[in-house]
Amino acid sequence: MRAAFIGGSNETGDVTKAANTPIDYVRARVVYDELCVVGPDGRTQMQLAESVEPNADGTAWTLRVRDGVHFTDGRRLTAADVLFTLRTYMDAKANQSPLLADIDLAGAQRKDDRTLLLPMKRPNGCLDLILTQGIFVIPDGTKDFTAVPGSGPYILTQHKVGQGALLKRNPDYWGPEGPYLDELELVSIADGTARLNALKAGQVDYAASISLVAGKAERANGKIQLITPPKWEWPNFGAMLKRSQAPFTDPRVAQALKYTVDRQQMVDRVTLGFGEVANDLFGKHLPFYADDLPQTRYDPDRAKQLLAQAGAGNLSLTIRTSDYEYGLTEGAVVLAEQAKKAGITINLDKVPAGDFFADPKVFIGAKFQSANRKPRPLPLDVLFFYGSDALLPFTGLAGPKVDDLVTKVRSAVTDEQRRSSLADIQQLLHEEGGDLVWAKAPVLAAASPRVQGVKSLGYPTFPSFKDAYLA
Repeated sequence: MRAAFIGGSNETGDVTKAANTPIDYVRARVVYDELCVVGPDGRTQMQLAESVEPNADGTAWTLRVRDGVHFTDGRRLTAADVLFTLRTYMDAKANQSPLLADIDLAGAQRKDDRTLLLPMKRPNGCLDLILTQGIFVIPDGTKDFTAVPGSGPYILTQHKVGQGALLKRNPDYWGPEGPYLDELELVSIADGTARLNALKAGQVDYAASISLVAGKAERANGKIQLITPPKWEWPNFGAMLKRSQAPFTDPRVAQALKYTVDRQQMVDRVTLGFGEVANDLFGKHLPFYADDLPQTRYDPDRAKQLLAQAGAGNLSLTIRTSDYEYGLTEGAVVLAEQAKKAGITINLDKVPAGDFFADPKVFIGAKFQSANRKPRPLPLDVLFFYGSDALLPFTGLAGPKVDDLVTKVRSAVTDEQRRSSLADIQQLLHEEGGDLVWAKAPVLAAASPRVQGVKSLGYPTFPSFKDAYLA
């Protein structure tokens, strides 16, 4: 099977940096394994881990690895490999390292060859979810992170940065099923139209990340199949309002913006009918999503009232947007049209695609910005985006009340604790948050009708090919 993915100038063979580009991540998912993955229902599913269990208050976790797993150089997987992997990701300051910051790695203990005790620096009930975030297990003592034996279903035979990779089936793979392909070739094609054209010309069997516009055009094409991931994995289309900056420091201004959006029109015009209405929250269709909260309605008159109460009539705003991904600029254009009915003027600051995420200080600090956020398990979204310790404080929502709610989410160990803590913070975010989420829409892929078994497992932009086959 030949599959085309987005590459780029920051492609690398370094496994600790695999999250930099989709093609690197896809390659890593078949060469290596994770301790846990996100299952098709959005819950944690064990992979290399046999179990990952917290103590009663989330101050320590016991991790036990599977028996009988070997790396492709013959070494057997042990707890020492897991500890080395976690320390390596921290030392390398990998994208995942902030998620691992609560683990007291200096105090970690190997209880036996397969069991690791991980004390936490503060209560954290989310380690099972954290371990689903692309932390690929590598052998203890690895020096060269661009040539590391993995334990995954495929073995890397060729790799050229900017071009692609060739992989062959691992005949000694530990899993109960698969892999089914003799060879898997990953091809780097940056442009979405070029990926689709390569598929239609028979040059590849699978083309990742097809735009909704292209998907609509190809709906009736019987020679290709459009692959749509589960709804919980659909990105969230909308905008982010920085609640810590005027005029959004007044919650009435943020509420007014939410009332200006005709969400069904957004679904029809921006998602081209592929999407569904959202409700200013992340995590729709995931466990613990607050689907009992009232749907934000389209009410420009109510928006005008709120702005008048806040002393912000005739409001003029500038939204930072880009063509980096489909839906950013398209949504901003429709929002500007809709906001006029509430007396709000929205100007577009359209940033070149290559610059949109180039400077973290700029895109994290923007006052008003288009968003197309990829979902993850709800507790992780909370830790990523809210509170004084947020990894990505896009909306600037913090303070004692918010921090207390975030702490309760972080320390929740049982399902009931997660349900209660997430219900509380979602209610606050719905009423006072700076997330303007008007629709969810799928990341589409296109493929030959012969392609079967490709699974997103949390990441439709870089899916898993472990179970893929050609019918």
